[in-house]
Amino acid sequence: MSYLTPLGLTKARFSVLLMFSLVISGLLAYQDFPKREDPEITIRSADVTVRFPGLAPEKMERLITEQVERKIRSIKEVKDIETLLVTGRMKTSITLKDSIDDLTPVWQDLRDKMEEVSRDLPEGSEGPFVDTDVGDVTIASIAMTAEGFSYREMENAAKELQRQLYLLDGVGKVELFGVQEERIWLEVDAERAASVGKHLQHLIDDLQAQNVILPAGDLNAEGTSMLLEASGDFESVADIKRMLTQIQGTDEFARLVDMVSVERGLVSPPERPAFYNGKPALVVGVQMQSGFDIQNVGVSLRETVATYEQSLPIGFALEFATFQPDAVSEAVSNALSNVGQTFLVVVLVVLAFLGWRSGFVISSIVPFAVMFALLGMGILNIALEQVSIAAVIISLGLLVDNGVVMVEDILRQVDDGTSRHNAALNSGKQFAMPLLVSSLTTIFAFTPFFILDGNEGEYAFSLGAVVALTLTGSWLSSMYFMPLIASKFLRRRATAAAVAEKETPKFIEQYQQVLKLVLGWSWAVVAACYSLVVVSMFMFSTVPSEQFPESERTEVLIYMDMPKSTHIEQTVASALAVGSWINDTTANPDVDDQILYVGSGGPRFYLSLTPADRNASSAFFLVNATSPEAATQFTRRAKRYLVESHPEARFKVKRLAMGASESGLVKIEITGPELDRLLSLGRETEVFFRDTPGLIQNENNWGEKIVKFTIDIDQDKARRLGITSQNMSQLLSSYFNGYKISDYREDDQSIPIMLRASKKDRDSIEDLLNITLSSTGQDVSLEQTSDLVPALEYSQIRRKNQVRTIIVTAKSESLTAGELYDSVAGDIASLDLSGGYSIDVGGELEEAAEINGKIAAGLPYALMLMLLAVVFQFNSLRRGAIVFMTVPLVLIGVPFGLLLTGLPMSFFGTLGIISLAGIVINNAIVLIDQIDIEAKTQDVETAIKAAAGKRLRPILLTSITTVLGLVPLYLFGGVLWAPLAVVMIFGLSIASVLTLLFVPALYRLFFGSSRAAA
Repeated sequence: MSYLTPLGLTKARFSVLLMFSLVISGLLAYQDFPKREDPEITIRSADVTVRFPGLAPEKMERLITEQVERKIRSIKEVKDIETLLVTGRMKTSITLKDSIDDLTPVWQDLRDKMEEVSRDLPEGSEGPFVDTDVGDVTIASIAMTAEGFSYREMENAAKELQRQLYLLDGVGKVELFGVQEERIWLEVDAERAASVGKHLQHLIDDLQAQNVILPAGDLNAEGTSMLLEASGDFESVADIKRMLTQIQGTDEFARLVDMVSVERGLVSPPERPAFYNGKPALVVGVQMQSGFDIQNVGVSLRETVATYEQSLPIGFALEFATFQPDAVSEAVSNALSNVGQTFLVVVLVVLAFLGWRSGFVISSIVPFAVMFALLGMGILNIALEQVSIAAVIISLGLLVDNGVVMVEDILRQVDDGTSRHNAALNSGKQFAMPLLVSSLTTIFAFTPFFILDGNEGEYAFSLGAVVALTLTGSWLSSMYFMPLIASKFLRRRATAAAVAEKETPKFIEQYQQVLKLVLGWSWAVVAACYSLVVVSMFMFSTVPSEQFPESERTEVLIYMDMPKSTHIEQTVASALAVGSWINDTTANPDVDDQILYVGSGGPRFYLSLTPADRNASSAFFLVNATSPEAATQFTRRAKRYLVESHPEARFKVKRLAMGASESGLVKIEITGPELDRLLSLGRETEVFFRDTPGLIQNENNWGEKIVKFTIDIDQDKARRLGITSQNMSQLLSSYFNGYKISDYREDDQSIPIMLRASKKDRDSIEDLLNITLSSTGQDVSLEQTSDLVPALEYSQIRRKNQVRTIIVTAKSESLTAGELYDSVAGDIASLDLSGGYSIDVGGELEEAAEINGKIAAGLPYALMLMLLAVVFQFNSLRRGAIVFMTVPLVLIGVPFGLLLTGLPMSFFGTLGIISLAGIVINNAIVLIDQIDIEAKTQDVETAIKAAAGKRLRPILLTSITTVLGLVPLYLFGGVLWAPLAVVMIFGLSIASVLTLLFVPALYRLFFGSSRAAA
């Protein structure tokens, strides 16, 4: 490894050219470098949907769900299966194991399995339909409103915008949300049903027979073939109204409009409508292809949308409801600002300690290391995002350590009379291997990040990889570039300065005096350090835990849940009333805009946000505030207003979560066989949480039962009247929901022609009882053949891993997830779970346990690699033991720092502890290496004091640059990075000081006072 320094010195011109090439290449690469807010992670999820109109959840579960789930479970890559059943529909969400990276063959296997099971499902079922795109994230949601225009005209305009967006580089998929399909409604009035009913089927037959386009052969006209076509296709709604139909049993004809009402309208009830600032809207969701720079794609999007809007008629408006490029630009800009601040701090500290010449030479390796890392990130497909940039910030304080060691040694030799060229050459040869090993041990500390499975591994990978790239670049620059720079810029210090430099500074003398006492009480020092470790570990129990904080973005999410039996039209009315308050600029001056999705959660616009389930009784608001602070204020105001003014619904007002699980959530998952018992246990659990301080969420995911009317048919009477259960079911379905009898073709669209009862005849129980049934020769009402029997039915049933499961979710504003669970743990333990019932705890607690378990599983590999590196360097197990016995010292300052700043222990705080371990090991290696050098010529105690004095300044300098370099990350890095910065600042501050006492004491214990250490 020592050949790099001679190469750099002898090939000076080539080396200088390579320096400039590296910097220029890095700058050019940065121009089109992919940028994201967070690391790109793989969503290992898919949905399988089956529909069976009208089928109750319990019957759906028995007839369909169990078959589908068994087939899915036969796929070995499947980790979890979660199923939601509502009347007429089931959705099974599949999550794959974290170790699965190639999803394509698994999803194909899933489609094949569903194709197999479809043959065994009961007649009348539709599906299974497989959706493997549930993880796709929209980078922009464009809300289109059109005052004075129809939905049809809006849809045509949205489709043209969709076509234009597909032409842009980087755009992957464009979807439309909130589309309301058109219908031609033929409505039968109840007052005319008696006369029309007899002729209704004949009317339908006539309409279907006329409204066709059929081939009529071809004509051979003098050798030319001419195709013939017979068409009765309706060319307008007026044609449908004027269609003649013969009155059955007579020679007379009547127009269709004389028998039924004919109107062109929208699907009714509405299907998942969307509203932007209270106006009906269509939403265009844009997804981006992987590998593109989101900022460049965002610029193209804005230009295209603005240009297209100018071409639309007055009344049309296009607004960005969500625009991820802006969030990415802000996140990357803030992170790069932190890099600049950290770099400035590091340079100033180095200059203050070592003077401008030495400081310049040491600081020169920073741009080379960063550019090397940037090029490596491109090869590894790591984008510029918060995590990778934070890794650079963490590395900036570490990478100068190599430079400090090299420059100090070169200066010492130059002062002793060695030429600058030879001094640089000698330092490169002496320190190539020790500095490589110390860099590798720091890199190896991040091993868990490289082998961590799943989304956490993908999220943390860039942190470990960028630290590894930066430290590798630092070592290469220190061995190759810096000796050349040092030989050109460093100067022999004046004699007086050199003499003064050789004199031991007072602070080093004081430190060596302390070491005399330490070496005399080595056992006591080691015991005291470990006692502090034990105390700190006990203090960790008092530190609040939060895996991922709430985002500081400006979005506020409002989930509205009406009673499960609520009709979607009522949900729309209630939601629009809430939206009107949100739009009130007097009440909410801090709101920019808001978009509302009724019956669905809209597109996934944020990676960790799973859109709400489709449900006619629910609505979802996305509110954009003017600033993060304004979002916080609006959140508080909205919670108060909604509770006071809208008691008809249950609301959850939230901010975006940065992790897979929302911070503070506690989920109690209860599984078992009986529906009523599960619901009862769920409600009991809700009661346990009811008195919790600051409770803002307490609900189960089944909801209340709904009223269902069973039509109890007197089969004997029905048969005598010539009426069957099938006839009655079809009649009732068409009466209330509509029955498709044909299609009206217009341009490139096919609009269903639907037959149903008029609105005034389908909104009450009395209307249902008065439905006229046509039988053999007479008309009878429904109540003559049937009774309506009311009953309570489950609005929805949920299953997890093929077992019925009810989940109670709770959250408190004033308690962490751990504190919240502890407050009810005793009550939950008292639940009667006999008969095959069980309880699991999910939410943030489950996520934390899973993540910590994964990290812990990777630690043995990290320790093994670091041990190999250390033993390779020293060829000594005892020295390796000293190094690793130093690692627990990193824990001492952590709980103090977190408690002092009021920050929680988070996922990135854990990463900070792992980073600390690598830094402290590095310090220990450097100190032990110097002791070994000194011990070759003097006794151990003298060698320890001499070596500790020589290494004091480099160790302190590295620690100070790292600590001060992390201050901007703490002050300006936001809630995600503040815990990591505090963990490293306080942990390193205390561990570095203790290392200077602990390592000498342990070395003295391991090697005694012999002349030369073995």
